[in-house]
Amino acid sequence: MTPLLLNAARAFAMVSYADGRLAPAEAQRFAHLASKDAVLGTSGHAEIADAWTLAANEVHAAQSFGGALVTIRTEITSDADKAVLMRVAQAAVVADGKLEAQENVAISSLAEALGLDPKAY
Repeated sequence: MTPLLLNAARAFAMVSYADGRLAPAEAQRFAHLASKDAVLGTSGHAEIADAWTLAANEVHAAQSFGGALVTIRTEITSDADKAVLMRVAQAAVVADGKLEAQENVAISSLAEALGLDPKAY
């Protein structure tokens, strides 16, 4: 599994879990999104599922998103990879069919961690 795939799963899980729960629809949405993405889709379905499971477990077990954000900031440095992460994270906002304020805060936190302007997202 590539660092980009795992960090995309972390970003999606972080935003999805910002409302305090991970819905099954969110896991399905990530799998579909990743498999259709030009960059992430080069990984197979098993790798995508493994990335989601690992990231979802990490995010669920943590008391805050700080660890995930530090890892993402450390491993995702190119503009192209940052764009992939923000695109994936934004898709997570509505993956469960609901728009929650906490999810928007998570998007802003992710943008800041990546050195991007949160207002642009």
